[in-house]
Amino acid sequence: MKRNQSALMLGVLGIFASSLAFAQNYQKMPITSGLNADVIANGVGSSSLTTNNDVDGVSYAFVAKDFLLTAASTPITYGMPVDGVINSIVTTTPGLSYQLGSLSANNSLRLAAVNDSGILTFTTPKAATKLYMLSTSGSGGSTLSVTVNFSDGTNQQFTGISVADWYTGTNIAVQGFGRIKKPGATPAAGDDVPSPEGGTNPRLYQNELAIDAANQTKLIQSVTVAKTAGTGLPNVFAFSVDAYSTCVPPILQPVGTITATSAAISWTAAAGSTPASYDVYYSTSNTIPAGTATPNFPGVTSTSLTIPSLTSNTTYYYWVRSNCSTATSQSAWSFGGTFKTACSIFTVPYTENFDTTSTGSSTNNNAPSCWSYLETASSAGYGYVSTTSPFSSPNSYYLYNSSDNTGSQMLVSPPTTNLSSGTKRVRFYARSSSTGYTVVVGTLSNAADPTTFTPIGSAISLTTTQTQYTVNIPAGSNAQLAFKHGLGGTFRGVYLDDITVQEIPSCIEPTAVTSSNSTINSANIGWTAPATAPSSGYEVYYSTSNTAPTSSTVLNATNSVTSTAVSASVSGLASATTYYAWVRSVCSATDKSVWSASPTTFTTTCTSTNVPYTQDFESVTVPSLANCTTAQNIGTGNTWTTFSPGAYGFTSKVASYLYSTSSAANTWFYTQGINLTAGIQYTISYKYGNNGGTTYVEKMKVAYGTSADATAMTNPIADYPNITNNVTAITETINFTPTTTGTYYFGFNCYSIADRNRLFLDDISITTSSLATSETASAKKDIKVYPNPFSDVINVSEFTNIKTVKITDISGRTLKTIENPTKEINVSSLNSGLYLITMYFKDGSQNTVKAIKK
Repeated sequence: MKRNQSALMLGVLGIFASSLAFAQNYQKMPITSGLNADVIANGVGSSSLTTNNDVDGVSYAFVAKDFLLTAASTPITYGMPVDGVINSIVTTTPGLSYQLGSLSANNSLRLAAVNDSGILTFTTPKAATKLYMLSTSGSGGSTLSVTVNFSDGTNQQFTGISVADWYTGTNIAVQGFGRIKKPGATPAAGDDVPSPEGGTNPRLYQNELAIDAANQTKLIQSVTVAKTAGTGLPNVFAFSVDAYSTCVPPILQPVGTITATSAAISWTAAAGSTPASYDVYYSTSNTIPAGTATPNFPGVTSTSLTIPSLTSNTTYYYWVRSNCSTATSQSAWSFGGTFKTACSIFTVPYTENFDTTSTGSSTNNNAPSCWSYLETASSAGYGYVSTTSPFSSPNSYYLYNSSDNTGSQMLVSPPTTNLSSGTKRVRFYARSSSTGYTVVVGTLSNAADPTTFTPIGSAISLTTTQTQYTVNIPAGSNAQLAFKHGLGGTFRGVYLDDITVQEIPSCIEPTAVTSSNSTINSANIGWTAPATAPSSGYEVYYSTSNTAPTSSTVLNATNSVTSTAVSASVSGLASATTYYAWVRSVCSATDKSVWSASPTTFTTTCTSTNVPYTQDFESVTVPSLANCTTAQNIGTGNTWTTFSPGAYGFTSKVASYLYSTSSAANTWFYTQGINLTAGIQYTISYKYGNNGGTTYVEKMKVAYGTSADATAMTNPIADYPNITNNVTAITETINFTPTTTGTYYFGFNCYSIADRNRLFLDDISITTSSLATSETASAKKDIKVYPNPFSDVINVSEFTNIKTVKITDISGRTLKTIENPTKEINVSSLNSGLYLITMYFKDGSQNTVKAIKK
C-alpha cells in the first residue's frame, strides 16, 4: 500500500543522490569605478543629505536598513542590507550573490537619456562562462546594451537587454526593501518617511549574459552599459560571474559503509582530469557551498574518505571539488551527495513519551527518531503520533487497523543493547477506543519484516483508561521490541504512551493500588503484591498533590505509613479533601522498589457542623459549589452551579439551577450535614427567585434526610409549585423541630415539566428558634388568639406590640404573612385544619400558638 516503512537497519542505509543541483562557481565582481549616482538613503539624517539622486526621476530613492531620520527614530525592519550583499532569489542560480557599491557613496550607474552610457571597471578581472547583471528601471521599462571588455583588448556585445519597471517585472533578484521620498525645496507630507511598499516592492532584476566559448578563458576587465530605448531610468548596481575553470569537478560514487557516527564516501576524477588533490565539504543543510566556503577536509589526495564524528540518525549532504595544477586550479563543487547515519544502539534504561515528535496522520505515518511504524504490505492500517488520549500530555502513539483484520501494524523500538538478555522489562501505558481491544508485546529478529515478530505471552486486554502494564522480556537473541495491534476485529484504535525499557529491578513494585472506607480523617489503602513479596514490607506515601514521589522524597509521620500486609490505614487526614496515594516495596533498608505506577485517589468525607449554619456562597469560586455541599442531577442535562454577584438581578453571589436541557428537570442541592437536637425548634431561612419570566415556571421542594441523596430526602417541609418571574429574591422561613438527635441534611429540589429553567438559591441559614414548640416560654407575652377553633376571623389581643404575624401549616409552609396587624385578621382563605400562628414582637421576641379552623 502506501507506508510500509522499513525499520532502522545498521550501516546499510546510505543514499546516493546525483539529482542534487550542480554547484556553480559563482563569484562577485566588485566595481572599482564608473558608478555615478548615490540612490540609497542610509545612516542618520534626511534622505536629501545621504543621497545625491533618485531612482525614478520623481524624487524616490531606495532606503537601507540602517536609515534613521533622527537618532531617536524607530529603526525600520526592511531595507537594503547594510553590508551591501544581495543574495539572489532567482531559483535557477542558487547561491549567486552581488556586492553593491558603498551605501555612502555612488552606488548606481544611472542612465537618464537614450544613448547615455557608462563604463564600470571591476576590481579583480575574472574569466567566466556567464556574467550576471543586477539592475532596475524607475518610472517605466528600459532597454540596454552591454559590451563586455576583456583584458586582451577584445570585447563581446549584448544588445536588446530588457530591464523592467521597478514595480512590475519578473526574474526578480531581490524585492521588498522599501523606498523613501526625498524632500524638495518645499517639504511635503510623506517626505523622508520610509515605506516597505507592501513587502514586494521595489524590485531589482537579474539578467544573464552567456560568454562565448572562445572568450571564456579571457579575463573580464570592465563593461560598457548604454541605454538604447525606453521611457524609464535604468539603474545598474552590480555584476557577478560564474567563474571559468579548466579544473573539472569529480564524479561522486555511491556511499559506502554507514555507522551511527561515520560514513564512507568516494568519487572518481572526471575523464581526462588528473587533480592533485580534492576538497570535501559536508553539512546537515542542503545549501550548496559557495566557492569561498572553507572545506571540512581540504587537500585530500585519495579518492575516498570516511567522514568521522557524525551525529546518529541524522541526514547529511556533501560535495567534493578538484584542486588542479593549472592557472585556474580549483573546480566548482561537484553534484551533491547525501546519506543518513544509523541510529545508535540504545542502552537501558530509556523512555519514549512521544511528546517531542511532530504529530502524524492517517496519510502521514510517523514515529519518534530511531523508532518506526511497521506494517504488512498493503495493510489498511496506520500508526502515527497523536494528541489524542495521552497518559502524559501532549502526545501518545496511535495504532489503528482500519478494515485490516489479518495483517500486522506495529510500533518498533530502536535496537537495544542486550534486549533479550533475560534481565530486561518494558513498562508502558495503553488504552483502547473500546474495552476489550488488545495489544501484543514482542520482539523482532528483522526490524523490516513483520513476519519475524515473536510475541511475549498472551495479548493484553485494554480498557478505555490509560493503564500501566509491565512485561518481562525473556532470554533470546532479538534486539528490537515491538508493540503489535491485537486485531480481533476491524476499525479498532489502540493508544500507547510513556514506554520505558529497563533492567528488571531486584525489588519489584506492587500493582493495582486501591483505596476504600474513606472517613472524615482516614482511609484504607490496598494493593497487589509482586510475584516475590518484599521481605521488609511496604511503604505508603499520601499527599494532596498529584505529583508522584521519587526515590528522594522524604517520608515522615505526616505523609506515610508502613505495612507488612497488602493493605494499610492512613489517618490524621483533613476532612473533605482529595488525597493521592502510592506504594512501594521494601526489600531491605537499601533496596526499595520504584513507587507504584499510578496513584489511587480518594476524598475524605465532610465533617458535620452545628447551628448556627449559614451558606451564602460568597466564598465559593464560580462555578463551583460550596465545600461539603453537593448537587445531584436526576436525569440528563441538569446542572447546579453558581453565579457571581449581580447576575440576573441578585446583588450577592448565588447558587443556581442553570439551563436544564431535560424536559423533566429534577436536580437537588444539599447542605452540609448539620447536628440537631431533638425537641429544639430551629428556624430554616433561605432566599429564592426565578429569572425565567412567566414562560418557565419553576417548582421547588425543600426536604431533609440523613444523607445527601435524593432517596434519603423522604421528609418534605416546604413546596413551591408556581415560582415565576421573581428576579428579586423571596425570603422564606420555616420552623423545624427534630424528633431525634442526629445529623440532618437539607435538600432543595428544583423540578419542572419544562426545560431551560433557572432557579436561584441564596443565604441559607439554620438557627435555634427563641421558642420551642412546647410553648413553655409563651408566658413571656400574655397574648391570646381567639376564638379557637375559629371560622373566618381570628382576634389577637395586645396587637399593638406585634410587628408581624405569620401563619404556617404543620409542615412549616408559610401561608399568610401580616405586617403591622390589627386586632382582627381575616383568614377566610384557609382550609379547615391545624395551623401555627407565630407572632413576632417589636422587641425581637416571638410566640407561636396552635389554632384550628373549623
